[in-house]
Amino acid sequence: MLLKNYIFKFKLIPTLIFAITFCGFIVLGFWQIDRADQKNVLNSNYTDRQQEAIIVLDKNNVIDEKSSLLWRKVEFEGSFINKQNIILDNQIFNQIAGFNIITPFKIKGSDSLVLVNRGWHPNLKNRETLPIINEISDERILQGHIASFPVSGIKLGKNNIETLNSQIFRFQRLDAAELNYFFSAKMMPYMIYLDPIIDKELYGNFKLPAPDSQKNYGYAFQWFAFAITLLIIFIRLSMKRKSNGKSQAESKAHSFRCGLNIHNTHFGKLVPSFLY
Repeated sequence: MLLKNYIFKFKLIPTLIFAITFCGFIVLGFWQIDRADQKNVLNSNYTDRQQEAIIVLDKNNVIDEKSSLLWRKVEFEGSFINKQNIILDNQIFNQIAGFNIITPFKIKGSDSLVLVNRGWHPNLKNRETLPIINEISDERILQGHIASFPVSGIKLGKNNIETLNSQIFRFQRLDAAELNYFFSAKMMPYMIYLDPIIDKELYGNFKLPAPDSQKNYGYAFQWFAFAITLLIIFIRLSMKRKSNGKSQAESKAHSFRCGLNIHNTHFGKLVPSFLY
């Protein structure tokens, strides 16, 4: 067997480096599998919540806790506060830059306000040009989906709020504490995306999050592959061919005997036979 000709020789420092790196790769692989499983659970929860009955938000059922409502379909009645429209900047939809138009909504019979995302609009050619925001003065019964505040890139310093006119304000991001201060009222910690859209100029941009667990499985495979590759390299570099000391000694002894025989042969020819 070929392995009989090899032995493993381990050196302390390289072995420690290998062990730490190998274990790290294995841990990262299982971590990615765990992340994939978490995303699968989230996907299942999102789908299940879409099948549940519509929640009615009214004066008797104003829920200010987001986690139980997230991605649920809701119905609500009240009126828009048309004097405080928000343009949420830097919103991407179908790979096109634009903005969301958001108007606070007062739920009938309650002092609570909730932000309603009326839809998405592509950027205008001139940033100074203001979009047309239809004023809706009558009370409405609307439907939509509960969602977290949309993310607008990296949070750098203080939120920059621009006053475009007396009724339109441009925000770079939405923050619950800042909104409470800005509107001088209690804001719900979530937003409602209208469904269906009531402004024909706008586009509905609500999408259920779709965590891609397949990417995590792919990353896990890569980490495990790194671990296996590292193990093979370590074993190969640690295998040393056995030193054939016995064979070398036997070879030297054989050479000595051969030399002695030759010497004796020549010596025998030179010494007379009577000396034997």
